[in-house]
Amino acid sequence: MALQLTVIAGDTAAESRWIRALKAALGTLAQPEILPGQGGNAPLGQVVFVDGGMPGLRDALERIERRGRALFLIVREEEGMPEALAEGRVDDVLIFPFRPLEVLGRVRQHQQATMWEEVTKLNTSFTEVIARLQEDLKLAERLQRNKLPARFPEVRGFRIASRYLAGMRSGGDHFDLAESRDGQQLSIVLSDSSSYGLSSAVLSVLMKVAMKLSAEETRSCRETVRKIHEELALTLGEKDRLSLFYGIVSRKDYRLRFLNLGNSCALLAPPKGEFAEVSSQGPLLTQKSGLPEGEESVLPLLPESRLALVSDGFVECLGGMPAVLEVLNRHRASEAVDCINELVFKVKERFTEPDELPAQDCTAVLFDVEARVMRVV
Repeated sequence: MALQLTVIAGDTAAESRWIRALKAALGTLAQPEILPGQGGNAPLGQVVFVDGGMPGLRDALERIERRGRALFLIVREEEGMPEALAEGRVDDVLIFPFRPLEVLGRVRQHQQATMWEEVTKLNTSFTEVIARLQEDLKLAERLQRNKLPARFPEVRGFRIASRYLAGMRSGGDHFDLAESRDGQQLSIVLSDSSSYGLSSAVLSVLMKVAMKLSAEETRSCRETVRKIHEELALTLGEKDRLSLFYGIVSRKDYRLRFLNLGNSCALLAPPKGEFAEVSSQGPLLTQKSGLPEGEESVLPLLPESRLALVSDGFVECLGGMPAVLEVLNRHRASEAVDCINELVFKVKERFTEPDELPAQDCTAVLFDVEARVMRVV
């Protein structure tokens, strides 16, 4: 919208004289629209010039809404300091006879004040949006944390440590353990979903599958993952992606049978040895993908060995798998909780703000096989 100037004087003849004087002063420097104010009764422009010698000046100034509008008082050169300026009822004065640069300066003064006002409002709006986003992220983190066990009960044969960091990206990690009724096997699941809706669906499906599977079926990782995928196929969207690690540890021989599909990482360190990554068996689960061919993998869990499950959030934050391996191997002799805390420290030291969050969820779990475990060959 073009800038409008309004002139208010005691009568229309005086307003016309001031308008001609302003136009003559501006000349070709600027060509805003200048309109008579009819004593303050007509609609006003963004910049208002008021004759300082008009009758009823105080009343006229009080009737003018100053919000978003610049108000200047026209005074003659021989006049002294006007009371209206001293009392703050006008923004500034314009001395007659008009000098073109002074008139233009008053107009630019209003434009700059308007610009700063808009910038201030925009900054305030951004601040409010950021504050709301931070609250939303904190809420999402609390909700996601509620899905993850804060700590695990004593699990015979293992010492377990885990850490979870909520990320900014849509989606979420889920990790859990379940022991069979007879205590002879331990089921392990780690999932990484591309959306919050899929993350919730995974939890629901895991419960359904656990209730439907027979005792024999629960001893097959492939059968369990197949049924999980069948249930999820009904809710998976075209853009949904799921990483899924599902494994079963038998206490008869302490062997881990598992399927690892997608981007989650399994790493195993033998007794007194260093970690090595265990290859995954297939890509991410999607709406159209099927389970890869081949059998589930098997890992022997020897006494004093250490198994690590790490979601790709940690891998991304640390800059790749070599960096994750470096941390895990450097702290191989440390307690599991100290090793995981070092992973978290390496993530957080990359942040510039204390409350900053990683790009996506980060989950890490370490299983230390107890030294007294007796494996039956």
